[in-house]
Formats: sequence, structure tokens, C-alpha cells
Amino acid sequence: EPDGLPPVEWLTYGSGYLAGMKLGGTPLVEYTRDRLHRETVRSFGSMAGSNAAYELTSTYTLTGQLQSRHLNLPQLDRDYDWNDNGQLIRISGPQESREYRYSDTGRLTGVHTTAANLDIDIPYATDPAGNRLPDPELHP
Repeated sequence: EPDGLPPVEWLTYGSGYLAGMKLGGTPLVEYTRDRLHRETVRSFGSMAGSNAAYELTSTYTLTGQLQSRHLNLPQLDRDYDWNDNGQLIRISGPQESREYRYSDTGRLTGVHTTAANLDIDIPYATDPAGNRLPDPELHP
């Protein structure tokens, strides 16, 4: 400990998946994972573990996409919706919602964001090769 700081321990399992971190024996963050090694719970703050100040819980759809992330601070919760093509179509939370639109060929065509005192629609256009074009309103 040449700099006087306690050592940091990286707790891993299997082929190197992170299970947690400790600073001088004090838990900083702990991860719980499912059988596919996807993060399902992250506990952190106030020495983590069963005394964690914060706990982030993640759930997944049957096809493996992120379905929700809920923190014990509800204003930061997020829910995710996907279409049948596996494209993200909505991220919603208590303070903001964002919806994504796609063309028949699967290209992103726009994003609509709503929140308190906010309602923004951003269209996206592409050239025939699929390159995004600048918004003519922003770049005349």
C-alpha cells in the first residue's frame, strides 16, 4: 500500500465475469447474474451487499432483450419495449418517454421524446446507401 490506500479486489467467477468489487475488504458493488451471465441485480453504496443503499434490478424478455431496469429510486426506472423484428421501439420512465420509428427496411426514421414541458419529434432520413442525411431544418 505505497499510497496509503487499501487494496481494491475484483471478485470474478468462471471465465472472468465480474461478481463484485471490494475496497480494503469493504464491499463497493455486488452483481447477481442469471444462468446466461446477464446482470439481474446490482447492489452498491453504503458497503453494498444486504446493506446496499441502492439496488438496480434488470429483467429480460424471453428473447433476451432488456425489458426493465428498476432502481430503488423510482424516478430513474426504465422500461424497454421491442417490436417483432427485435428493434427497440420505446424507452419509458416516470419522467420521460422516447419512441423510435423504423422504415419497412429496418432503418431508424425518427425519435419522439415526451416529458414534462417537452414534446420533440426528430425525423431521420437516409440516402439510398443507408447513410444518415443531415436534418434540413438544422443544416439548410
